[in-house]
Amino acid sequence: MLSTKFLISLSLLLPSTLSSPIFSIFSGFGASEPEQDIFLNGGAGDSCPIDIPLTCSNSTPIYNSCCFESPGGIFLQTQFWDYYPPIGPNDSFTLHGLWPDNCDGSYEQFCDDELNLKPREIKSILVDQFKDDELYKKMVLNWKNFNGDDENLWIHEFNKHGTCIKTLRPTCYYPYVKNQNIYDFYKISMNIYEKLPTFKFLEQAGIVPSETKTYTKKEINDALSSNFDDLQVYFKCNRYQVLQEIWYYHYLKGSIKQEEFQPISSLLNSNCPEEGIKFLPKGWKPTPNPGNPGGSPPSKPIGGDRGYIKLPNHAGCIISNGQWYQYGTCATFTIVKSQFGGYNLKSSKGYCGFDKEGQLSCGSFYQPSKFQFQYDKETTEISYGGLSKWCFNNENSHGHGKFQQIPIKLIGKGDTCDDPFSLKFT
Repeated sequence: MLSTKFLISLSLLLPSTLSSPIFSIFSGFGASEPEQDIFLNGGAGDSCPIDIPLTCSNSTPIYNSCCFESPGGIFLQTQFWDYYPPIGPNDSFTLHGLWPDNCDGSYEQFCDDELNLKPREIKSILVDQFKDDELYKKMVLNWKNFNGDDENLWIHEFNKHGTCIKTLRPTCYYPYVKNQNIYDFYKISMNIYEKLPTFKFLEQAGIVPSETKTYTKKEINDALSSNFDDLQVYFKCNRYQVLQEIWYYHYLKGSIKQEEFQPISSLLNSNCPEEGIKFLPKGWKPTPNPGNPGGSPPSKPIGGDRGYIKLPNHAGCIISNGQWYQYGTCATFTIVKSQFGGYNLKSSKGYCGFDKEGQLSCGSFYQPSKFQFQYDKETTEISYGGLSKWCFNNENSHGHGKFQQIPIKLIGKGDTCDDPFSLKFT
């Protein structure tokens, strides 16, 4: 049997005019999934063709490929500026993560439980197994958790995002060394972070931390854009107009192991005001008055917000099992902010997640660490994975008349729905 590496090498020698399955795959024109498994799995990520297209640029989806990241074709390198309490060096934004988003802006999360890291594994993998003490020291310095438990954040980032990077799967190594994908995730995340020194970009433009000075959105945008191929970078302010987050968007060419990231403009617009943006120094302390203009951080809610989940223009509401019910009493849900961003949704039956059919469901068997929703307090909309439109799954409804319950599902890209709706928390 011919090896995968031989087939790939052979494909590079064949005339480009040949209409072989290999060339239809590499150029992004619809080869079947079995063909893609044969030619692109089993270590191809270590030697991908030079003419692989950028992610999100092909006309036909490519699945199960070790040389083409899909569906997560957009990579966000995210950095935080935590000024109160102060986290990380005073002259550096901290690394938060490397996130694979889908081409439409939605994203997967917690994709493969079999790949999940367990507590107290990371130092042993990086330092003892792969002998990279330098990488570990860089992570300790720059990849910080606000509560001091940095490893908890590292584990969360790999389990939530790293397990969704298809070109990092163990099957994409030839041969596979145990934990190589884990080591590569942290090494690549740190490498791209170091190539984007946000504090330096701002400082070069005269934007430095200050308790009194403020900056305009244009000033910050220009400082970041001029260091990112003149493309728009997403930056986020908290409720006190203080700069806190920076997201750099990229496409990817080939396997992520090759680290060929291509900058692109942000898919989101900054929520910061046009002027009056604060960039507070780390170590700044608020005055006792929470209403002062210096920007006291919000108090953390205890127990979360409680309310009902309703559908605009529809009678009834979502009941405790996660299904829609037109009659009777609405169930009370609690929305709790999770540790690393996002929200957990909970009813009297337990935390909410999605069953095997992708239907919203709530029960004691769902882990809050795995199912993280988004909640927009201004619009009161509940979304998940960047998707905010839902649809009835009528074929799985049960009961009749006023006792009928209907499951609901998220509407993904390409899905059709005769009656799409949003979920509102009231």
